[in-house]
Amino acid sequence: MSLSAFFFAQAQQPQGPPLQPLPHPELPDPPLVLPGPDWWVYILAALLVIVLLGLVLWLLFRPAKVLPTPLPKPWSTAMNRLRDILTQVSLKTPSQTAADVSETLRQYFLQRYKIPAPSRTSQELFQRQGIPATSLRLQKYESLADLWDQLAFAPVPADHEEAANLVKQAIANLEEDRS
Repeated sequence: MSLSAFFFAQAQQPQGPPLQPLPHPELPDPPLVLPGPDWWVYILAALLVIVLLGLVLWLLFRPAKVLPTPLPKPWSTAMNRLRDILTQVSLKTPSQTAADVSETLRQYFLQRYKIPAPSRTSQELFQRQGIPATSLRLQKYESLADLWDQLAFAPVPADHEEAANLVKQAIANLEEDRS
């Protein structure tokens, strides 16, 4: 007997117990496989992923918030600067002190009244605009305008005491202008 005939004979003989028809009476029924989710579930999942990805990208690349710049407080700024000048009177020359006071008051006029004070005297400002010097507009800040013109045309303080008095006068006039 040849080898192939031997294997063929083995394959013909049943191995183990005889086969029974399904379902086997001794085994429980197999669980039923449920069908997969509907197509709309996949679409909703994809939309959710896209929205979350968009939110993450927006949070990463959104423009930074621009903080509003605080409004300038010309009176407070000028008063603080004049007080600083007063504390440094002995450290600077009287001419430098007078120049600092003049510059502070001119910046104050520019910021508070929108008058180009840093480059002109009160006479130049009002006559160029055709406003008489005694008008209501000048009366608003007349005390400071007089001090400002004194600083522009007066002689330089001779010593530190005169420079300190000049700064004190500027502070008093600025206090008067506050109201």
